[in-house]
Amino acid sequence: MKKLHLPLLAGAICLAFLSTAQDSLKTVNLEEVVISGNKVIERKSDIPHQIDLILQPQINKISPLTTADALANSGAVFVQKSQQGGGSPVIRGFEANRVLLVVDGVRMNNAIYRAGHLQNSITTDPNSMERIEVLQGAGSVIYGTDAIGGVISFFTKKPMLGDSVNFKGKTNGFVRYSSANEGKTASASVNLGNKKWASLTSVTASDFGDLRSGGKDMMDYPNFGDRNLYVKRINGQDQVLINDDPNVQRGSGYKQLDVLQKILYAPGDGTEHLLNFQLSTSTDLPRYDRLTTLSNGQPKYAEWYYGPQTRQFLSYQLKKESKKWWADNVRFTPAVQLIDESRHDRGLNKILRNNYNESLTIYSGNLDLYKQVGGHEIRYGAEVTQNVLESEAHSDNLESGQKVDIVSRYPDGTYSTAGLYFSHRWELLDRKLILSDGLRFSSVTIDAKFDPRFFDSDMAHVRQHTQSQNLHLGVVGNLPGGLRLNAMLSTGFRNPNIDDLGRTFETNGGDLIVANPDLRPEQVFYREIGLTQNIGTLGFLNINAYFSSLTDAIVPRPYAVNGQDSVDFMGSRFRTLANVNVGKAKVWGITASGKFQIAHGLTLRGNITYTEGRDLTNKVPLDHIPPLFGNTSLLYETTKFFAQANFLFNGMKKLADYSPSGEDNEQYATPDGTPAWQTWNLYAGRQLTKMLRLQIGVENIADLNYRTFASGINAPGRNVVVSVHWGI
Repeated sequence: MKKLHLPLLAGAICLAFLSTAQDSLKTVNLEEVVISGNKVIERKSDIPHQIDLILQPQINKISPLTTADALANSGAVFVQKSQQGGGSPVIRGFEANRVLLVVDGVRMNNAIYRAGHLQNSITTDPNSMERIEVLQGAGSVIYGTDAIGGVISFFTKKPMLGDSVNFKGKTNGFVRYSSANEGKTASASVNLGNKKWASLTSVTASDFGDLRSGGKDMMDYPNFGDRNLYVKRINGQDQVLINDDPNVQRGSGYKQLDVLQKILYAPGDGTEHLLNFQLSTSTDLPRYDRLTTLSNGQPKYAEWYYGPQTRQFLSYQLKKESKKWWADNVRFTPAVQLIDESRHDRGLNKILRNNYNESLTIYSGNLDLYKQVGGHEIRYGAEVTQNVLESEAHSDNLESGQKVDIVSRYPDGTYSTAGLYFSHRWELLDRKLILSDGLRFSSVTIDAKFDPRFFDSDMAHVRQHTQSQNLHLGVVGNLPGGLRLNAMLSTGFRNPNIDDLGRTFETNGGDLIVANPDLRPEQVFYREIGLTQNIGTLGFLNINAYFSSLTDAIVPRPYAVNGQDSVDFMGSRFRTLANVNVGKAKVWGITASGKFQIAHGLTLRGNITYTEGRDLTNKVPLDHIPPLFGNTSLLYETTKFFAQANFLFNGMKKLADYSPSGEDNEQYATPDGTPAWQTWNLYAGRQLTKMLRLQIGVENIADLNYRTFASGINAPGRNVVVSVHWGI
């Protein structure tokens, strides 16, 4: 932490200096607009929630390899990684299925989103993003289940119409090389449009090699995370080999393909029809943290990888300005998603490979309406989803080729949700006082059937139906002198999904986890208060404090089945556990951010987040709580050139502050926990011609060897990123 003092002090001095220099500086546009707050375009300053924006120009300047990297580099979100091909975002102490991911208005969270660490954010393409919005804090009134910690909304680019009956074409793209993983990426998009029709096609293909970690070790932890041993199968035998360069994290590379196709038809009269198709697929994704697990000094696994992760998405969206008594604007979005996931593992010198395959079909429909009556803005709507899950598992004998069915990771089943919401905002005293409120009614149904070949009939069929009600109250006060105050109270929930109820029949330390049909939703009561000071024409400084109370938290506990504390399973007797609602926890923290235009073309921005969390039931630290983190950036930009310096930092996470649940991955940390780290990063770009631009970035300039909290893979070492962009 001591190394953080100087940059933080320097930042504080800069802020103090800037606050006295406002007269000579250019105005910063403070009226940013957002969509995720209430699913309509509105002023960010009208919303009591904190919402962080990651816009397309910001993404383009740093040229992130994945969307998870774009989130991490923003400084607004903490990101955990179990492998290079991943990134699990953490918002205000909540992670995985307690954070809702939304793409183009459709929820990505599904029946098998788990509570540990989720890597699904990389199935969206950062190069096709128009913007990313991070709604901090409970958002269940508008979005329903899972939005306990917050909502990350991905908005992909929209086709652009032309101004005549003749199609006008525009194409752009880039090729990129990154040295830390010898990564190669090619991306191209084509937009064709006339007065009423437009088409946008975007394709990105990436080939990421094994990731090289930093060469400069932290003095107290030499060789931390070095990849000394790896396994290769030679002539039908597993061979443990010595890595000739321990900084190269062998077994971390993968390839990915992302496709976006949108077709827009705008006949006029305020009506738009949009067809949206997305495809994301990959090669096998090595689970790097498991591959580095040792047993008696040898790798525990010869193989551990996720199979190709495929996400197919198809939606139709109708937008219409109705100007009826019941709505001024209507948006209707039916969608279908096809998700294929799998995991495969084989122990060292074992001949059986276990294969677990999941296939999900997700149907959904969203209806969102907006009506303004005087100073009152009314938003209301409905959402329905149905997840259909098919799960299969088998083992392969590498010597005989024999395939044997084994118990699947999940049951086959359905997971259905339905919700109605109402949101209202009232602007008073010429927008000096803005009141908001909202209410939602939600219903969730699960019907899961386990394979009777493996389970007793009393345990083979689980049904559940739950209901939740959520509310939101907020106030924004625009006071004299450019001061803005915001405060809000909100409740949120996360309903148990099939992962909670159905990923049950597996051994856990000699015990067997079984289904609990009486499991209730987790509930959160969220409070936030904030202050924003607009400093003349210079910029703004914002600070928010938040407090969450989590009740009915889902945790595993001993559980009786038919009055018995143990059952027979697969020829053995096991003590039974089940997920139950007994947990209580609290999470609190503070965030600060600022943006200041120092001079024409020169902008300073930064943010910092501090979070604490406590499991009140077990009186231990809560899991998923990141250390202090944030960033500072200084951008100079003209019409043909930009240069940007970024400073990213994380504080120390001591081992004593780790949760004993295991979710914080103590086994991948140093004996003291996760050390503090800081990286300096430089980016620059030059418009060479009207159609050609060259960009160069150098990340982790000091080549520091470090690992982010709870992660199972070291971060990239010094990384030179070179890209050539074109646009016609």
